[in-house]
Amino acid sequence: MDKISKDINFMSHCFIITSAINTKFGVFDGRKRLEQTLETIQSIRARVSDVVIVIIEMSAIPLSIHQKSVLSENCNFLIEYSGSDFVKEIFKSDNWDVVKNLTEVACFRDSLKILRENNIFFAVERIYKISGRYKLNNNFNINTHNSSKEIILSKSRQSQFNVNLTGVHRQYMSRLWSWPSSSLDLITEAFNSGFEYMLNRIENGGYCDIEHMLYAKLNQFNPKELDLIGVEGFLGPNGILVND
Repeated sequence: MDKISKDINFMSHCFIITSAINTKFGVFDGRKRLEQTLETIQSIRARVSDVVIVIIEMSAIPLSIHQKSVLSENCNFLIEYSGSDFVKEIFKSDNWDVVKNLTEVACFRDSLKILRENNIFFAVERIYKISGRYKLNNNFNINTHNSSKEIILSKSRQSQFNVNLTGVHRQYMSRLWSWPSSSLDLITEAFNSGFEYMLNRIENGGYCDIEHMLYAKLNQFNPKELDLIGVEGFLGPNGILVND
């Protein structure tokens, strides 16, 4: 695992971008995925002042020298997981859905620990998670997040799976959501227990992705749900445009 950081002054917002630039799955190649991720960053800087940007690069396929240079130039903190043993182990699975979901949750929970240890959150009031290649759009309202002490997600949706498969009847989209920094311990524990929940479902013949895990672990805290949270982008498997 590699870390690249820049000096950080007082910031009131932290955006954590979960990314997989190089992947053998989906309709977009590494060049396009890098371009889309830069658009993610541009959309954040255009709508949010006083922001620190973190990129979690989660693919088991390493970044090229050029890719790493471009990403590090455009963020405050880059964490790359291609050398991580747990990422390599997950990557052995033939089920891409399992690889994608377990990798993101494992890397995200590990990154929260790293960011805390490096004092990235010391002057941050609110933390946002946004999926790489997606962009904030005109439906994003920073004041909605600033004025809230709650976890904020897009409105929960009915599961497309039988509840016996996932153990959860609803789901939260994970493309964009946020929480106050005061809830960092709560979020960290949710991802710790959420990873174990997902792994347990899979090992016992079931299934659980990030979206269903988020509902299972966060709905109990009565989060604020928005009809449109303000993010758009193209789905990796088929290139379809989605707007949350």
